[in-house]
Amino acid sequence: MSETYTQRMRVTYATDDTVKYVGHLDMARTWERAIRRARLPLAYTQGFHPQPRIQFAAALPVGFTGQAEVVDVFLNEELAPDDFLARLTPALPSGIRPIAAVPAPREAPSLQSQVSGTRYRVEVETPEPDAVFRARLDAFLARSEVWRERRRGKKAANRYDLRPLVQVLAYVGPCALGQVFDVTMLAEPGATGRPDELLAELGYEAAPRRVVRLELTLSVREK
Repeated sequence: MSETYTQRMRVTYATDDTVKYVGHLDMARTWERAIRRARLPLAYTQGFHPQPRIQFAAALPVGFTGQAEVVDVFLNEELAPDDFLARLTPALPSGIRPIAAVPAPREAPSLQSQVSGTRYRVEVETPEPDAVFRARLDAFLARSEVWRERRRGKKAANRYDLRPLVQVLAYVGPCALGQVFDVTMLAEPGATGRPDELLAELGYEAAPRRVVRLELTLSVREK
């Protein structure tokens, strides 16, 4: 990305159930429209087809909500974070709530490349008592390998080990839906864990669930 912007504003925001079925491309368009509506000095790429300079840390899967999503907005003018948020917040749909904005270092690598982990809270519908549910989680943690296949479109299935992608798996307790657990998953190029695959391995592939992404871990990797 060439240096044709003045400021890189990093925004942390939350989403609720009203926008959880909005896909990533539509979410990106929603942010672009809101920034235009707020009359913020959004920077664009150069070339024949200029694109808005907005970088999301990681696409939020359809059906999930997020409590601390992160997006970088590149600007042509420097703004105070409070002013930026005051203009942006009323322009966004009510289901997208900005929490904080801070200037990010200009020399930092792309936001996507900095994501190293994700933490989720998962509520799953099950009539199982606490002890049985906890036993499922413990049984998964006790395994040294959990081989699965991941298929993308018409490409051949990719075989991978799910176990090392699950860094922390902790029982939280019962809930109105059934049971709740937290999971922290690795998120690196070629090795990203997904809660739906963990649920399938636990035996809840078809069970109704509610998934909230609680946190994205950002870290600059050594080249």
